[in-house]
Amino acid sequence: MRSALHYARGCRFGFFAAVVAGLLAVSAQAAEVMPTAQQNALVKKYCAVCHTDAANNGGLSLEHFDAAQAAPSLTAVLLSKLTGGVSLETVREAPSNAGAAALVDRKMKSGAMGAAGIPIPDKATIDALIQALAMESNGAAEWTVQHTNGAAAKAPVIVASILREKPSAKSAGEARVYRLIVSCNVATQDGSMQVAWSPLPQRGTLAASVDGRAAVSYQVGGSEKMGNGSGVVTQGLAALALTDTKYDTAAGLSLPAETLTITDLFPGETAVFSFANLPPEAQYEIQACFSGAGRSKR
Repeated sequence: MRSALHYARGCRFGFFAAVVAGLLAVSAQAAEVMPTAQQNALVKKYCAVCHTDAANNGGLSLEHFDAAQAAPSLTAVLLSKLTGGVSLETVREAPSNAGAAALVDRKMKSGAMGAAGIPIPDKATIDALIQALAMESNGAAEWTVQHTNGAAAKAPVIVASILREKPSAKSAGEARVYRLIVSCNVATQDGSMQVAWSPLPQRGTLAASVDGRAAVSYQVGGSEKMGNGSGVVTQGLAALALTDTKYDTAAGLSLPAETLTITDLFPGETAVFSFANLPPEAQYEIQACFSGAGRSKR
């Protein structure tokens, strides 16, 4: 009996010790995360110079990036571009997995960190930024709803975004990401639905289907200039507006009730975004901007 009692007490002690150790590990990890102010300064210096509001390269503006407020889907796309397409899981494993760390280091050489033509930071700084963004990307596969003010009229704008990650069939540890951004200016009832992809631009066609209906095809082509005036041009696009109700939307899409399915952009690849999980309040607000989608606005 005494042995059993000692065993039970030992189990309880071991359990509580494990819990305390886990909490201390989490606290230590949180304490080591790069401060948001430093993240913002690095993104502004190395990323926002190209991804300006005016250029909006790849559907991505980072002029007003704030790590403390950024949607997880946004930090996930930024992370994809910086690492040249390393999957979120692999990036998160890098601190404790030598193979994952080696892949991140190798892919970073072709990532977007040096695109601005500015000497890149030391490895410790880069690693800390990458891991901070990886933590902030948690929840990217779920809808994030944010309310902001329009830059011109200070009108309330609701923005909902979500991410889908498609692991590479050819390269272990790598993935392509698709980000869907749906917005609505509550005052003007101008809305847009945009899909962006990373890490590389693409040319060709894209098919989008709402709620299983016949797909609408879009041409994906052209080129983009970097917002820093460097003259660097990327061939192809990394984002496309599927609907913009401020303009003629005769060929645009209505707001899905269940799903939006993207195909054909990359061979054999399908990205499905579920609208069933979009909070009802947000869906109601956004729907006001899409009630006339699919026909020309007069």
